[in-house]
Amino acid sequence: MTDALDLQRIVDGLCRSDFRSFAIRAFPVIESRQLDQSAHIDIICRLLEKVYAGTVRRALVCIPPRYLKTYLISLAYTAWLLGKNPAARIICVSYGAQLTEKFSADTLRLMRSSWYRRIFPGTVLDPKKQTVTEIGTTAGGYRFATSIGATLTGRGADIIIIDDPLKANEAHSPTARQNCVDWFNSSIHTRFDNPKEGKIIAVAQRLHAEDLPGHLIEIGSWETLVLPAINPVQQNYDIVADGLKARFDAGRILQPSRHDEMDLALLKKEMGEHDFEAQFNQRPILPGGAIFKNSWINRDDKRPGPEKIEAIIQSWDTAYQGDETNSYTVCTTWAKCPDGYHLLDVWRDRPAFSDLLKQVYALKAKWNATIVIVEKAASGISLIEEINKDGLVLWLLYKGPAKGKVERAEQQSVKFEQGLVWLPREADWLPAYESELFQFPHSKFNDQVDSTVQLLSATDAHTFHHRLKMLA
Repeated sequence: MTDALDLQRIVDGLCRSDFRSFAIRAFPVIESRQLDQSAHIDIICRLLEKVYAGTVRRALVCIPPRYLKTYLISLAYTAWLLGKNPAARIICVSYGAQLTEKFSADTLRLMRSSWYRRIFPGTVLDPKKQTVTEIGTTAGGYRFATSIGATLTGRGADIIIIDDPLKANEAHSPTARQNCVDWFNSSIHTRFDNPKEGKIIAVAQRLHAEDLPGHLIEIGSWETLVLPAINPVQQNYDIVADGLKARFDAGRILQPSRHDEMDLALLKKEMGEHDFEAQFNQRPILPGGAIFKNSWINRDDKRPGPEKIEAIIQSWDTAYQGDETNSYTVCTTWAKCPDGYHLLDVWRDRPAFSDLLKQVYALKAKWNATIVIVEKAASGISLIEEINKDGLVLWLLYKGPAKGKVERAEQQSVKFEQGLVWLPREADWLPAYESELFQFPHSKFNDQVDSTVQLLSATDAHTFHHRLKMLA
């Protein structure tokens, strides 16, 4: 029979090895109450375990305010990391000095508790290195707190955590947003002791389409976890290491014990749709609305099988030569099926022309594309000339439509509304694609939308359907 002491040892060992267990047990130490457990806590903890294991080095979490993001990521996780490795160097950043100091004080209170010292006896606080912004250990590790815009000279890190980088009341200031992004771009990546192993976690509520999370989604290559208050579509989330997933159906409330449907409806009325959609549903919209609606999209759990595919089509939207620092070149790859157009892949970069030409051939071969669309515009003009020299048979849209981008998109939005456009439920490139699609025409870049609209526009041509018949 297991006695109380044996049970304590088992629980202590679990807290040392498993971050979720540690976070649940540590919460009463800071808040003097039990943690109200919810599925989103399991989801966030799983992502943090991936960061600790090194399988994820760039993680972005977007979640409504007051849903324990700071407790889990800035407080409990940093204490757990220093418990696992007292030599770890952690930099934590928030929008204001007062906020960072409070987070630091709460973390220190946890690490000074008798429970924490029992769990991690090898982590000893250095009394000479305890300030309002730093928690130091005798092994040389630390949790250093600072604010956006502050200097980080002389500070190295194994992991950097950015928590709420922008004040809500500054979200509509272009200067404040740009200053935040500029500080991130210029200061963060130079702070790693080992750049090949350094990790960054950014966590925030969305405040504006052009806030720091929006910038990171635009960059791509970040593990992006978006947890809206009301789930817009069915979504699967990792919760354990063996691949088991939590399924959130469309319309699911993130944490009903905190905000139920009536609460959220009242918040939307009080805050207004613009701020509510950004801060609670993580879908910032710019004034004037968007052309494409999320509710029109069909979702694929897996790619359509070859028996359903009538053709693989690629649509290239090429940037103007000399504009590589601004617009992107994009290739979207689609499967034409009886029920519509299924997006398989998005390739997006700013290549030199020689690399662009190689990429056209490489992507065509990778997906075995039967139709490749290139508009006679921008660097597409030179691209068409080179392709013609090789005698490669493509679908070349030699003359682009005379209508403007917005008018063309509005015309093709009917296909979205009819349910003819299918997106995957999960893909590395999906957050950046959706961000641009649902914000268009107010998104920073339009290249992915232009590629999509070009594909849909081409399908209206008689010669397109003639080509499909030839392929059948």
